Amino acid sequence: MNYTSIEVLLFDLGNVILPFNHYQIAEKLARFSDRKEWSDPPRIFSYLFDRQEGAVNDYETGKVSSIEFFNQVKERFKLIMTFDTFVPIWNEIFAENRDVSELIHFLKGKKRLGLLSNTNPLHFKYALSTYPVLNLFDKWILSHEVGFKKPAVEIFLKAMEWASVPPMAILFIDDIKEHVEVAASLGIQAIHFVSAQQLRRELEKGQYGLEFKNRWQK
Repeated sequence: MNYTSIEVLLFDLGNVILPFNHYQIAEKLARFSDRKEWSDPPRIFSYLFDRQEGAVNDYETGKVSSIEFFNQVKERFKLIMTFDTFVPIWNEIFAENRDVSELIHFLKGKKRLGLLSNTNPLHFKYALSTYPVLNLFDKWILSHEVGFKKPAVEIFLKAMEWASVPPMAILFIDDIKEHVEVAASLGIQAIHFVSAQQLRRELEKGQYGLEFKNRWQK
């Protein structure tokens, strides 16, 4: 069988559907440290979110629980705060790209939709309860549930296993170029997301077999 069109779309979550800013977490946590040397947002940010060694990596691959992660951060930076105080600081960093959400609404029922995200239990629970668009997806492939983060090949293989179609019948959309390149290396069609307008232009070219040109009303 010759697959000439897309059957499954895989969307990244952060900075595609939900723009976010991690740095504000570090800024807010710094105010709760009782040690001057730890009241430094850049230092907290690096400790938490360094792509290779950041503490968030174990949390986002399910190696530690939410409370274990909180206690680790609290002890490291000598934070005078409770878990209940930490949760909104950790969670309230997102907005919604409504143009992307509009596209997802249009695609629902026309194509199978998967969410392929590096995320953690607190963030995803918050996002799911706050942004109804996430309920439109047929499947969530989440790093903290599968034990791997993009760009690891294993998380893409989990997504391909769910899709159950040839790789060329899958279209992956992500804002990080490295993730797009890994997907492409596996035979998946992929778009490096820059903006909703750019994504719309890419999809309207027709090469993906997505027939919605002039139907996505602005």
